Amino acid sequence: MYASLDDMTAAFGTDELLAITDRDNTGAVDAALAENALARAASEADSYLARRYAVPVADPVPPVLTAAVCDIARYRLTGGLASETDTILERYRQALEWLTRVAEDKADLPGQSPSTGQAVAEDKA
Repeated sequence: MYASLDDMTAAFGTDELLAITDRDNTGAVDAALAENALARAASEADSYLARRYAVPVADPVPPVLTAAVCDIARYRLTGGLASETDTILERYRQALEWLTRVAEDKADLPGQSPSTGQAVAEDKA
C-alpha cells in the first residue's frame, strides 16, 4: 500500500477519520474500514500509474502519491452519514487529475523510472 492509517491521521486528523469511519458509533476509528479504503485507493492509483510505471511502485513511495491515495480513500469513505464536503471532493478531483497527468506523461512520479518503477537515486552533486 502507498499510504497507512497513520498517514491518513496525519493528513486529516482523528476527528475527521472518526466522522468518516465510525459507522457503528463506537467512538473509535474503524481501522479495518480505513485500511480497506486505502487498499482500494492504491489499486485505483495503480490503474493510472501502470500506463508508465511498473506497479506496485517501488519504495520509497513518493509523498505526492501517499497524499493522492489518502485523498482518494477519504472521498471513498464519504456517503451515508459521512458527508462529502467541497474540500473532500476538490482534493479527490485533484488527485485524479494528477494521476491522469502522470499516466499521460505530462507529470512524473518522483523518484521512479518510467517503465521500470525502480527507485531512482537522487544526484547529490
